[in-house]
Amino acid sequence: MKNMSSAKTFATLLVAALLLSLASISFAADPACMPQEKTFKKLGVRIRGIYIMPDEKTDAAVNGLVNGLTVDDAVTPEIDFEYFFTQNFSTELVLALSKHDIMFDNGGVNGGSVWLLPPSLYVKYHPMPTAKISPYVGFGMNVVMPFDEKLTVGGANVPFKVSSSIGWAAKVGADVKLTDSVYWNVDAMYYDCRPGMTIGGVDHKLNINPFILGTGIGVRF
Repeated sequence: MKNMSSAKTFATLLVAALLLSLASISFAADPACMPQEKTFKKLGVRIRGIYIMPDEKTDAAVNGLVNGLTVDDAVTPEIDFEYFFTQNFSTELVLALSKHDIMFDNGGVNGGSVWLLPPSLYVKYHPMPTAKISPYVGFGMNVVMPFDEKLTVGGANVPFKVSSSIGWAAKVGADVKLTDSVYWNVDAMYYDCRPGMTIGGVDHKLNINPFILGTGIGVRF
């Protein structure tokens, strides 16, 4: 059910990105819709809460060792920094820190945990930057750095290590103008995250590939 739910989330993200792309093409083709402001705020900071939903996959050897494992969902705060090169194009750095429980599939027993530090950097396109509701799409890269990994099997601690990974990242969302400087934000992100792991000195496949939903308040100046 979890994989099916994640697949639906990913499909929704792709459809939203496609619709936004079509809207931006239409917008760009209409001169009357072009932004008229000569000056704009170039720096932005956002504080948000995010819900991280890993779509993990492991290899058959892990299934034989611990009857499969799941990287649990997590909710955590996030801070973003954004710089606008123009009204339509910006770059954004996303910073967060999350702890995920490691659950065994046989009965949902908590087998351990892992902390993830996953900074990501995007280039974003804002087709309607002066609108009250300003949508955007972004594409970039993520670096996931795990630490403090723990795993217990049959009551005994097992050497457990999750590797770092580098992958692509995508997002789609919107800023809703509350005042000239304050915005409410909502978006969805996807990380290509395939770190791999070592259990008891043996390397195994681990794809985390999380879908992330976020919302919060931002300020531009």
